[in-house]
Amino acid sequence: MTAQPRWQTILFAGAVTLAISAAIVIDLDQTLQILLLAPLVAILGLPHGALDLPIAEALWPLDGWRGKLRFALCYLGLVAAVIGLWLVAPGLALLAFLAYSALHFADDWQGAAAPLRWTGGLATVGAPALCHRAEVADLFGYLAQPAAAGFAAGALAVAGAGALLALLAALVLKRHCHGRAALEQLLLWAAALVLSPLVYFILYFCTLHAIRHFTSAITSIERRRRAIITAAGLSTIVIVAAALTAFHLQTESLVALDQAVFQVVFIGLAALTVPHMILVDRFHRRQA
Repeated sequence: MTAQPRWQTILFAGAVTLAISAAIVIDLDQTLQILLLAPLVAILGLPHGALDLPIAEALWPLDGWRGKLRFALCYLGLVAAVIGLWLVAPGLALLAFLAYSALHFADDWQGAAAPLRWTGGLATVGAPALCHRAEVADLFGYLAQPAAAGFAAGALAVAGAGALLALLAALVLKRHCHGRAALEQLLLWAAALVLSPLVYFILYFCTLHAIRHFTSAITSIERRRRAIITAAGLSTIVIVAAALTAFHLQTESLVALDQAVFQVVFIGLAALTVPHMILVDRFHRRQA
């Protein structure tokens, strides 16, 4: 596997340092954090998933509008299935989302030693729960029943503790685990300890995960300009649809704006992540 570019580690380190410094001076309440979450994820995070159509075109012959329509129907069918599961069994959907998120995020360290790949994947979702379990449980309460939310937060805290112990053991016992991947994960833990879970997620998702996947995908696609234009267009559509959905939830269900935004962002990410993961995994296997 090719090592990740050095500039991505430098960018992430700078973002973590800036965020921690700002957190010492500025105390954002949860509502402001949630309202900050949506535009940042939409602007910085969504474009890496909006490359899914160009990736699919690199994998399969999607000639003409019929081929693209078949792909769109399959993709949207998976999205609808995930949303349906969340409506019927939110507790189960939350646990499944967290599990496949850890699996997906582990790919951010696919070029590193095997232990660091899995400690990284678990840390991305488990670190904030270990450091701020009650706050994570409250946020999960927007997505599932209180019992399921509490169980999910506790399970993540255990996973986070295991990831931290495994990371420290790898650093002590395995010299080949030293390097930028280990540094990035230590930065993750520093961010999780100091920052609120939402700010931590924004920081990781937007300044490491999305950038890393976007650059990896765009450099492997032949028609890059067309892919970027397509990604921008699809991202715009998703942003508008999400804004309308959040407004509908607030007006029709009389839920608070912050809860509506949080539900749309995380359930939307969950729904989009399933087909995205399938495509990215197939894409990486083809490149290997």
